[in-house]
Amino acid sequence: MATTTAPRPRLGVGLAVLLGVITLANLAALGLAVAAWADEVDHGAELGDTALNLAVTATLLSTAALVGVAGAWLRRKWGPRLYVAAQVIGFVLLLALGGVGPLTFVPLLLAGVLWWIAESDW
Repeated sequence: MATTTAPRPRLGVGLAVLLGVITLANLAALGLAVAAWADEVDHGAELGDTALNLAVTATLLSTAALVGVAGAWLRRKWGPRLYVAAQVIGFVLLLALGGVGPLTFVPLLLAGVLWWIAESDW
Protein backbone atom coordinates (compact mmCIF):
# COMPACT_ATOMS: atom_id res chain seq x y z
CA MET A 1 0.00 0.00 0.00
CA ALA A 2 1.63 3.14 -1.20
CA THR A 3 0.67 6.53 0.07
CA THR A 4 1.52 9.69 -1.69
CA THR A 5 1.97 12.95 0.07
CA ALA A 6 2.06 16.30 -1.57
CA PRO A 7 5.39 18.07 -1.20
CA ARG A 8 5.44 20.79 1.39
CA PRO A 9 5.47 24.35 0.11
CA ARG A 10 8.85 25.99 0.03
CA LEU A 11 9.90 28.22 2.87
CA GLY A 12 10.63 31.57 1.26
CA VAL A 13 12.74 34.32 2.77
CA GLY A 14 9.75 36.48 3.67
CA LEU A 15 7.96 33.62 5.41
CA ALA A 16 11.15 32.61 7.23
CA VAL A 17 11.63 36.16 8.51
CA LEU A 18 7.97 36.39 9.57
CA LEU A 19 8.16 33.05 11.39
CA GLY A 20 11.47 34.03 12.99
CA VAL A 21 10.04 37.29 14.34
CA ILE A 22 6.88 35.56 15.57
CA THR A 23 8.90 32.76 17.20
CA LEU A 24 11.23 35.15 19.04
CA ALA A 25 8.37 37.36 20.19
CA ASN A 26 6.40 34.41 21.53
CA LEU A 27 9.44 32.91 23.24
CA ALA A 28 9.97 36.26 24.97
CA ALA A 29 6.28 36.39 25.93
CA LEU A 30 6.47 32.88 27.34
CA GLY A 31 9.58 33.72 29.33
CA LEU A 32 7.97 36.84 30.77
CA ALA A 33 4.78 34.97 31.63
CA VAL A 34 6.68 32.20 33.42
CA ALA A 35 8.74 34.81 35.29
CA ALA A 36 5.55 36.64 36.32
CA TRP A 37 4.02 33.36 37.46
CA ALA A 38 7.09 32.50 39.54
CA ASP A 39 7.20 36.01 41.00
CA GLU A 40 3.55 35.85 42.03
CA VAL A 41 4.03 32.47 43.68
CA ASP A 42 7.18 33.69 45.47
CA HIS A 43 5.22 36.59 46.92
CA GLY A 44 2.51 34.35 48.35
CA ALA A 45 -0.14 34.46 45.63
CA GLU A 46 -2.66 31.66 45.71
CA LEU A 47 -4.82 30.23 42.97
CA GLY A 48 -7.70 32.61 42.54
CA ASP A 49 -5.64 35.79 42.84
CA THR A 50 -6.13 37.97 39.80
CA ALA A 51 -2.43 38.56 39.11
CA LEU A 52 -1.61 34.86 39.35
CA ASN A 53 -4.56 33.94 37.12
CA LEU A 54 -3.35 36.43 34.50
CA ALA A 55 0.19 35.00 34.61
CA VAL A 56 -1.10 31.43 34.24
CA THR A 57 -3.39 32.45 31.38
CA ALA A 58 -0.56 34.27 29.61
CA THR A 59 1.65 31.20 29.98
CA LEU A 60 -1.02 28.92 28.52
CA LEU A 61 -1.76 31.27 25.61
CA SER A 62 1.96 31.69 24.85
CA THR A 63 2.41 27.92 24.87
CA ALA A 64 -0.53 27.45 22.50
CA ALA A 65 0.84 30.19 20.24
CA LEU A 66 4.26 28.50 20.13
CA VAL A 67 2.66 25.18 19.22
CA GLY A 68 0.90 26.99 16.40
CA VAL A 69 4.18 28.56 15.29
CA ALA A 70 5.81 25.13 15.29
CA GLY A 71 3.01 23.90 13.06
CA ALA A 72 3.59 26.88 10.79
CA TRP A 73 7.33 26.10 10.59
CA LEU A 74 6.32 22.61 9.47
CA ARG A 75 3.89 24.26 7.04
CA ARG A 76 0.79 22.58 8.35
CA LYS A 77 -2.50 24.43 7.97
CA TRP A 78 -3.46 23.90 11.62
CA GLY A 79 -0.39 25.85 12.80
CA PRO A 80 -1.37 29.35 11.68
CA ARG A 81 -4.99 28.67 12.62
CA LEU A 82 -3.97 27.77 16.17
CA TYR A 83 -1.67 30.79 16.33
CA VAL A 84 -4.45 33.13 15.20
CA ALA A 85 -6.84 31.59 17.74
CA ALA A 86 -4.36 32.14 20.59
CA GLN A 87 -3.74 35.75 19.53
CA VAL A 88 -7.46 36.51 19.21
CA ILE A 89 -8.20 35.02 22.64
CA GLY A 90 -5.37 37.09 24.13
CA PHE A 91 -6.67 40.23 22.44
CA VAL A 92 -10.22 39.63 23.69
CA LEU A 93 -8.89 39.17 27.22
CA LEU A 94 -6.95 42.42 26.92
CA LEU A 95 -10.11 44.12 25.68
CA ALA A 96 -12.03 42.81 28.68
CA LEU A 97 -9.35 44.07 31.05
CA GLY A 98 -9.07 47.45 29.36
CA GLY A 99 -5.43 46.97 28.43
CA VAL A 100 -5.67 47.70 24.70
CA GLY A 101 -3.12 50.06 23.20
CA PRO A 102 -1.60 50.60 19.77
CA LEU A 103 0.93 47.78 20.18
CA THR A 104 -1.72 45.19 21.01
CA PHE A 105 -2.71 45.13 17.34
CA VAL A 106 0.77 44.05 16.16
CA PRO A 107 0.35 40.35 17.10
CA LEU A 108 -3.03 40.31 15.40
CA LEU A 109 -1.53 41.82 12.27
CA LEU A 110 1.34 39.30 12.21
CA ALA A 111 -1.09 36.44 12.85
CA GLY A 112 -3.33 37.67 10.05
CA VAL A 113 -0.43 37.84 7.59
CA LEU A 114 0.70 34.34 8.56
CA TRP A 115 -2.82 32.99 8.20
CA TRP A 116 -3.24 34.68 4.82
CA ILE A 117 0.02 33.17 3.55
CA ALA A 118 -0.96 29.73 4.84
CA GLU A 119 -4.45 29.79 3.37
CA SER A 120 -3.32 31.08 -0.03
CA ASP A 121 -0.08 29.16 -0.57
CA TRP A 122 -0.38 25.96 1.44
